[in-house]
Amino acid sequence: MSLRHAMLGLLTFKPMTGYELKSVFDNSINHFWNAQLSQIYRELGGLEDKGHIVSRVELQHGKPDKKIYSITEEGDSELQRWLESSPKTLSIPMRDELTLRVFFGSRVPAKELIYILQGFIRERQEALAALRYIGECLDGFMCEGTHAQDAFYQKLTLVRGLKFFAADIEWAEESIEQLEQRERQSED
Repeated sequence: MSLRHAMLGLLTFKPMTGYELKSVFDNSINHFWNAQLSQIYRELGGLEDKGHIVSRVELQHGKPDKKIYSITEEGDSELQRWLESSPKTLSIPMRDELTLRVFFGSRVPAKELIYILQGFIRERQEALAALRYIGECLDGFMCEGTHAQDAFYQKLTLVRGLKFFAADIEWAEESIEQLEQRERQSED
């Protein structure tokens, strides 16, 4: 998946500024694809150069002007081509710093790993809460620009995110239990 295709897809919902695109990323697809504002603006320029999007400036009084981006027919065709093509890989790219730290965990005190894992659990619980909120929004079709057909498919990705984060929490809790048990055994 590429950032440009994610952006083209989001622009099919409605025209948006770069800032609005970032907000939609953060509030809808962040559990499986995220982007920094600088990446979004860089990609917007490239998409506009390719003719996949167009922009218009909206004048504002007392505030900076807004540049609003819309998908073109060419951009919609590119998105459709990408959606109908096979993914290069079906696996999730892995670069997991937490798991790497646990892998080398014998080099640090167990209490340090436990502390890190507890923070990870809190982070994942917050992510779960955010996804549940998005789920409520989708259930009521209250998300801006979301229609029943879109909501059905968006809900499929949401369920994946919920299960993914729940599995992370379960793993971290089990790891903490095992670390604590190991600590107790080494004290005996």
